[in-house]
Amino acid sequence: MRIGTFIKGLLLVLIGTVLFLINIGYGSWDSILQIGKWWPVLLIILGLSLFSLGRIPRWIAFVALAVSVLAVSAYMVLIVPTQNYHEKSTVSTLTISRQQYPLVKQANLTVDFGGGQLLIAPGTPDLLQGDFASDQITKSVVTTDQVLKVNLSQTEHSLSSEQLNGDRWHLQISPELAWNLNINAGAIDGKIDLTGVPIEQLNCKVGAGNMNFILNKNGANSKIKIMAGASNIKLDIPSDSGVSIELGGALNSNNLDELGWIKSGNRYQSPNYNQVASKIDCNIQLSAGNLQVKMGSSI
Repeated sequence: MRIGTFIKGLLLVLIGTVLFLINIGYGSWDSILQIGKWWPVLLIILGLSLFSLGRIPRWIAFVALAVSVLAVSAYMVLIVPTQNYHEKSTVSTLTISRQQYPLVKQANLTVDFGGGQLLIAPGTPDLLQGDFASDQITKSVVTTDQVLKVNLSQTEHSLSSEQLNGDRWHLQISPELAWNLNINAGAIDGKIDLTGVPIEQLNCKVGAGNMNFILNKNGANSKIKIMAGASNIKLDIPSDSGVSIELGGALNSNNLDELGWIKSGNRYQSPNYNQVASKIDCNIQLSAGNLQVKMGSSI
């Protein structure tokens, strides 16, 4: 067996094993990042294969595969803690009121989140409210003309698995402003509910995790870009919105063909796209995982 074929097969099997174990409740999404530190093992396998002219005997390949799967499974089940976001109580808060910035009409929010649970939702009487069950947060708030710029980040990026599993951020944003959202996250369990919030752009980069985006009444034209690694992505979209999704990535499954949309290459478009005023244009790059699009009634 060629070494390249073996490594590709091994990676596929291990990614599938990790995703399966997470979905049935073992380990956490941060475990994918932790297991990624084992990459030097591939160098050992590559070095051993050089002794046999770049090939691996099949029986050795199957033994190595079985040992790798057992090691990863044991690591996630016995060592990595499951996600528990209620271990920490609120450590700090942030409130940005309309009284502070009476002329603001637009907001740019950047979230740099290492790992844990991230919730973003509408409903605050202020421009933004945040509750953080997390240590070492950097907060920056500035205004330029009529634009509010907020940057939130975890100061310490080399967090342990236990710390990541306890971190929880809950942000509430005002539907009075037009928002540009930038989310950069590592291992995450996220719910981004943007119902009734005007969205100009949403850019999200995720290493691994579950992300649920709820889009509804977000303005005339919302641009959504999602780049994710080994992740499960879910989009909840009302049926009266025109939707266009350009999908890319190597190892993904999706339900787009089941929706009955118009397909052109990698682009899927809802039949009502050119007839409705509210449009959502999505570009989704998913390295490994699952994309589910749910069309529901308008709220």
